[in-house]
Amino acid sequence: MTTEEVKKETPKKKKESGKQVVIPLLQHIGITCKPLVKVKDEVLIGQKIGENSDGLCAPVHSSIAGHVVAIEERLHPLCGKISSIVIESDETNRAIEYNPHNNPSKEDIINAVQEAGIVDLTGYPLYDMLTTYNRIDTVLINLTFPGDVNSNCAPENIPKIIEGMKLLMKGSGALDGAFIIHKYNQSLSSVIKSKLHDENIEIFTVKDNYSPTMANLLAYEITGIPVPNTQTPLDAGVILSSASGALAVTRAVNEGIPHIEANVTVSGAVRNPGTRRVNIGTSFKEVIQSSGGYSGEPGKIIMNGSLNGTAQPNDEVPVIKSTTEIIVQSTDEVLCESPGPCIHCARCVDVCPVNILPGRIASFSDMGMYDECFKMHVSSCIECGQCFYVCPSNRHLVQLIKFAKVELVKLLTIPDEEATPIPGCQTCENPCLLGEPFISGGIA
Repeated sequence: MTTEEVKKETPKKKKESGKQVVIPLLQHIGITCKPLVKVKDEVLIGQKIGENSDGLCAPVHSSIAGHVVAIEERLHPLCGKISSIVIESDETNRAIEYNPHNNPSKEDIINAVQEAGIVDLTGYPLYDMLTTYNRIDTVLINLTFPGDVNSNCAPENIPKIIEGMKLLMKGSGALDGAFIIHKYNQSLSSVIKSKLHDENIEIFTVKDNYSPTMANLLAYEITGIPVPNTQTPLDAGVILSSASGALAVTRAVNEGIPHIEANVTVSGAVRNPGTRRVNIGTSFKEVIQSSGGYSGEPGKIIMNGSLNGTAQPNDEVPVIKSTTEIIVQSTDEVLCESPGPCIHCARCVDVCPVNILPGRIASFSDMGMYDECFKMHVSSCIECGQCFYVCPSNRHLVQLIKFAKVELVKLLTIPDEEATPIPGCQTCENPCLLGEPFISGGIA
């Protein structure tokens, strides 16, 4: 069953609230938050518990009321282990006093977005989009990514998404806005048209789905302004956000609620698939249990899409701000074939949307030749997963490319005397590159 079918068949449930949450201090692109609380402190719903003013950062807040039981490294769905704040619920649902804005100014919007710690699906703090760039002409909301649409575009959310668009336009000074919708999603297009009464906001339909990593391609598709791989749509005067981001902005500005919730679609090998509203920090295990538990033996859990999502080491990882989907694959669905040698068919080159050579880069990564990966523009890869999808040899192209990116970051950020790059997949025992259940990324 696809996530689109899940959304049609299963209504969104009330918010799921567990007895414990694990709040990672890094849920964004930038530097890790510093904890503002200590063990045994009492916290309220919406209370800021982590922040860092030393660089690009999005503060984190408690999603439940209770007390801090630990500040320690815990599993993160994207970053291995990250310093996290563990909070035990006292089941009182006590919250801070929220500060909503009526008729907010540009400064009110920017401050509210920053204080709320809003992070878009790419992990980029939204407030930085509103403040760093001097000239923003256009705000685009990408409604083509299935995970985001299925989780956040229920009819009752559409007015808030439209309001979020208007707030982003006002906060950035943009004069124009547009919703980007897949041409076959006529129902969503009709609902937005019926509720949209602003001549400066348009609706564009496109023939493809664009994941959050395809921002440059989507910006070019709509505006006609080329965005080099070394830049972002912001450099072209475009803010590109999502339904998730627009909803969070509306809650932050109009209701004063920080980014402490996520709408998550659970699908695959679970008994009651559907969309759940969950607290940030809730474990995948609890979210799956709220969906009736596993149906059969689980083989792999993937966050945010089967094609370009990230497979998890287990179900103890927490929901973070950018989580939109949890996909459970049974053991029968997990690909267990060993990759074969490259046959130089060039299918990966034919489908690559950013015109790089995935097979060649993966081979260099496999041999630990990361300098060659750099020369072949490995950083331009948007990790869409299409190269692996068409590869007749089942080579783990996306994982090897991701691996090369990580090793290059190490080489660029760690002093030479401390840098010890791993010599490649062939000598690595890390199962994340071997396609084993619960470990490997994407659909590999």
